[in-house]
Amino acid sequence: MRTKIQRCNRAQFIFSGSKRHVMSNMFNSPSKPFYQSAISMSLDPIPIDTYKQFAISLFDERSKHVETEVIEHVWQQYEGYTWFVQMMMNELYALTPEGGTCKTSMIEDARNNVIMSQEQSYKDLLSNLPPKQKTVLQAIAKEGVAQNITSVKFIKKYNLNSASSVQSAVKLLLKNDLITQSDNRYRVYDFFLSEWLATYY
Repeated sequence: MRTKIQRCNRAQFIFSGSKRHVMSNMFNSPSKPFYQSAISMSLDPIPIDTYKQFAISLFDERSKHVETEVIEHVWQQYEGYTWFVQMMMNELYALTPEGGTCKTSMIEDARNNVIMSQEQSYKDLLSNLPPKQKTVLQAIAKEGVAQNITSVKFIKKYNLNSASSVQSAVKLLLKNDLITQSDNRYRVYDFFLSEWLATYY
């Protein structure tokens, strides 16, 4: 495929994906055929003011209304990640009757509905994870944002095996994009999965 692309002198190619580890591995790993064949660029979240205008206009199209506080809360809760914000806003839109107003009091019901709609896939995911990865994933979910995950304090708090077993589990969880890392901070990539794990496990 790289050879074919290199022969296209009048075309430009954009490779886009939300799984940063997969994208980075494709273009930054010397063992991969696309190594150093593209310029990497990360996109910031859609600005909250832009998203507010977009959401309000879609509600208005069906004679519905939405409090700006709702959009701000959802955007901030999911750190502006479009897929998660969109899932919540779609559910809030569905819960709002025509002519009605979407209020902050509806957020919890929308969140529960979204999580429950994904519950079976989450159960399937957990059933296919080795026990050590499962317990580390659950521990990170309960922390929200976990730091010093190989410390004695963290290991004792969540009854984990050892620092080395945590490290090996984290390596595989990162590889499979179940968690994400920023400096020494870890969180479950899927916000809804994280909330489900923290609530039910």
